[in-house]
Amino acid sequence: MDRSQKLSETEYEIMEVLWKSQVPMSSAQLASYFAEHHNKEWKPSTLATFLSRLTQKGLITSHREGRVHYYRPIKSKKDYARDGAQGILDALYDGSIKNFFAALYGGSQMSEEDRETLKEWLDNQ
Repeated sequence: MDRSQKLSETEYEIMEVLWKSQVPMSSAQLASYFAEHHNKEWKPSTLATFLSRLTQKGLITSHREGRVHYYRPIKSKKDYARDGAQGILDALYDGSIKNFFAALYGGSQMSEEDRETLKEWLDNQ
Protein backbone atom coordinates (compact mmCIF):
# COMPACT_ATOMS: atom_id res chain seq x y z
CA MET A 1 0.00 0.00 0.00
CA ASP A 2 1.27 3.40 -0.94
CA ARG A 3 2.09 5.50 2.13
CA SER A 4 -0.32 8.13 0.82
CA GLN A 5 -3.21 5.68 1.33
CA LYS A 6 -2.48 4.84 4.97
CA LEU A 7 -5.37 6.09 7.05
CA SER A 8 -5.51 7.75 10.41
CA GLU A 9 -7.93 6.24 12.91
CA THR A 10 -10.51 8.93 12.17
CA GLU A 11 -10.12 8.59 8.40
CA TYR A 12 -10.67 4.85 8.78
CA GLU A 13 -13.81 5.45 10.87
CA ILE A 14 -15.18 7.72 8.14
CA MET A 15 -14.37 5.11 5.50
CA GLU A 16 -16.15 2.42 7.54
CA VAL A 17 -19.33 4.52 7.48
CA LEU A 18 -19.02 5.22 3.76
CA TRP A 19 -18.30 1.55 2.97
CA LYS A 20 -21.41 0.48 4.90
CA SER A 21 -23.64 3.13 3.35
CA GLN A 22 -25.64 2.07 0.33
CA VAL A 23 -25.82 5.66 -0.94
CA PRO A 24 -23.45 8.62 -1.09
CA MET A 25 -23.48 10.74 2.08
CA SER A 26 -23.19 14.48 2.58
CA SER A 27 -20.82 15.97 5.12
CA ALA A 28 -23.87 16.98 7.18
CA GLN A 29 -25.09 13.36 7.20
CA LEU A 30 -21.63 12.15 8.21
CA ALA A 31 -21.39 14.76 10.98
CA SER A 32 -24.82 13.77 12.26
CA TYR A 33 -23.91 10.07 12.21
CA PHE A 34 -20.68 10.61 14.15
CA ALA A 35 -22.39 12.88 16.68
CA GLU A 36 -25.12 10.30 17.29
CA HIS A 37 -23.12 7.05 17.15
CA HIS A 38 -19.59 8.05 18.19
CA ASN A 39 -20.24 11.12 20.34
CA LYS A 40 -17.97 13.18 18.07
CA GLU A 41 -18.97 16.77 17.47
CA TRP A 42 -16.90 17.99 14.53
CA LYS A 43 -16.83 21.49 13.14
CA PRO A 44 -17.68 21.51 9.44
CA SER A 45 -14.11 22.56 8.61
CA THR A 46 -12.68 19.58 10.54
CA LEU A 47 -14.82 17.08 8.66
CA ALA A 48 -14.05 18.87 5.39
CA THR A 49 -10.33 18.39 6.07
CA PHE A 50 -10.78 14.64 6.63
CA LEU A 51 -12.90 14.31 3.48
CA SER A 52 -10.35 16.30 1.47
CA ARG A 53 -7.54 14.00 2.65
CA LEU A 54 -9.56 10.90 1.74
CA THR A 55 -10.19 12.39 -1.70
CA GLN A 56 -6.48 13.17 -2.16
CA LYS A 57 -5.63 9.59 -1.15
CA GLY A 58 -7.91 8.33 -3.92
CA LEU A 59 -10.31 6.54 -1.59
CA ILE A 60 -13.44 8.64 -2.07
CA THR A 61 -15.01 10.86 -4.66
CA SER A 62 -17.70 13.49 -4.43
CA HIS A 63 -20.38 14.98 -6.58
CA ARG A 64 -22.34 18.15 -6.05
CA GLU A 65 -26.10 18.53 -6.02
CA GLY A 66 -26.97 22.17 -5.61
CA ARG A 67 -24.88 23.40 -2.70
CA VAL A 68 -24.33 19.97 -1.17
CA HIS A 69 -21.39 17.63 -1.82
CA TYR A 70 -22.05 13.90 -1.54
CA TYR A 71 -19.22 11.44 -0.86
CA ARG A 72 -18.83 7.79 -1.76
CA PRO A 73 -15.93 5.33 -1.71
CA ILE A 74 -13.95 4.63 -4.85
CA LYS A 75 -12.00 1.74 -3.34
CA SER A 76 -13.83 -1.11 -1.62
CA LYS A 77 -12.92 -2.19 1.88
CA LYS A 78 -11.76 -5.53 0.47
CA ASP A 79 -9.41 -3.82 -2.00
CA TYR A 80 -8.10 -1.48 0.70
CA ALA A 81 -7.39 -4.45 2.99
CA ARG A 82 -5.70 -6.39 0.19
CA ASP A 83 -3.46 -3.44 -0.65
CA GLY A 84 -2.58 -3.04 3.03
CA ALA A 85 -1.74 -6.71 3.42
CA GLN A 86 0.44 -6.61 0.32
CA GLY A 87 2.20 -3.52 1.67
CA ILE A 88 2.98 -5.30 4.94
CA LEU A 89 4.16 -8.39 3.07
CA ASP A 90 6.46 -6.28 0.88
CA ALA A 91 7.79 -4.06 3.68
CA LEU A 92 8.36 -6.65 6.38
CA TYR A 93 8.82 -9.95 4.56
CA ASP A 94 10.47 -8.96 1.25
CA GLY A 95 7.23 -9.88 -0.52
CA SER A 96 7.66 -13.51 0.50
CA ILE A 97 4.66 -15.43 1.78
CA LYS A 98 7.09 -18.08 3.03
CA ASN A 99 8.91 -15.48 5.18
CA PHE A 100 5.53 -14.29 6.46
CA PHE A 101 4.45 -17.77 7.58
CA ALA A 102 7.86 -18.44 9.14
CA ALA A 103 7.48 -15.27 11.21
CA LEU A 104 3.83 -15.99 12.00
CA TYR A 105 4.50 -19.43 13.38
CA GLY A 106 7.97 -18.61 14.76
CA GLY A 107 9.11 -22.20 14.97
CA SER A 108 5.87 -23.55 16.41
CA GLN A 109 3.92 -26.15 14.48
CA MET A 110 1.00 -25.19 12.29
CA SER A 111 -2.06 -27.24 13.16
CA GLU A 112 -3.19 -29.92 10.73
CA GLU A 113 -6.46 -28.04 10.27
CA ASP A 114 -4.60 -24.82 9.40
CA ARG A 115 -2.36 -26.70 6.96
CA GLU A 116 -5.37 -28.26 5.22
CA THR A 117 -7.18 -24.92 5.06
CA LEU A 118 -4.10 -23.22 3.62
CA LYS A 119 -3.51 -26.04 1.13
CA GLU A 120 -7.13 -25.86 -0.02
CA TRP A 121 -6.90 -22.10 -0.42
CA LEU A 122 -3.63 -22.34 -2.39
CA ASP A 123 -5.07 -25.07 -4.63
CA ASN A 124 -7.93 -22.73 -5.54
CA GLN A 125 -5.66 -19.83 -6.50
